[in-house]
This record gives sequence, structure tokens and C-alpha cells, in this order.
Amino acid sequence: MSDITAPPPEVMEEIGARLLQEAEARPSPILLDLVKRGFEQKLLELYEEFQRGECSLGYLAEQLGISPWEAVHLLEERGLRTTNL
Repeated sequence: MSDITAPPPEVMEEIGARLLQEAEARPSPILLDLVKRGFEQKLLELYEEFQRGECSLGYLAEQLGISPWEAVHLLEERGLRTTNL
């Protein structure tokens, strides 16, 4: 039995960028769902780093392309802590 491995981060970013371009050109429910899932996955990965003290809230927001205030709102919406103390 073979193990399934995820593609390298660069490949995932390229796929995400292409999906975003496709979604902007002609939004389809499936593509929009994939983009949303990708955003949610990235948010959770960054949140884990934030909770371990490996990044700041500002960095988390910057990586998601949002303001720190929007990041706080997103975390609060999901019931996640907004501090890493």
C-alpha cells in the first residue's frame, strides 16, 4: 500500500492562484467552495503557528491578505482565541 502525500507548498499555492483566477472569470459553486476551503485551511495552519508563538496576529493577517482587525473578527467568529499568551 502506498502513502498519499500532499504536493509541495509551491504547487498548492499555484493551484490556489489558478483556482482564484478561474473563480473570478466565471464563478462556479465548486470552485468557490474549493477556494473557501483553501482559505480555511491556511487560516487554521497560521492559527496553529500563532498559538505556538511562532507568528504574530499581524503576520497571520498579512498572510491571509486581510487586516489585523479582520483577523480578530475571523478568529472570534470561529470561537478561536485571539491571543497567544
